[in-house]
Amino acid sequence: MATVKIKGNQLTLPDDLRQALTSADDDLIDAEEVEQGVLLRRSPAARRSAALRQIRTAQRNVRYKGSAQRPSADKEEREISELLAADKVDRRAQKRR
Repeated sequence: MATVKIKGNQLTLPDDLRQALTSADDDLIDAEEVEQGVLLRRSPAARRSAALRQIRTAQRNVRYKGSAQRPSADKEEREISELLAADKVDRRAQKRR
């Protein structure tokens, strides 16, 4: 468990804990009083920044693997759209059962 320092109205978190909760030095942290004490959570902005970093990392690792020539971007978008539409129809049909 990390030790937190309090001086006046300022709460100082250890670096590793602060880095886990924020994505920049000036990020805000949400604090909520709960039954066991105080719950600290990443702010929505920090969560969005972290999620975007994860998406960008995943995108860097995406490569086309196929025996045929890679389709055009328009064709890929159309195929993805068709797959999503078919999946939506399937989910609706399952709900009706």
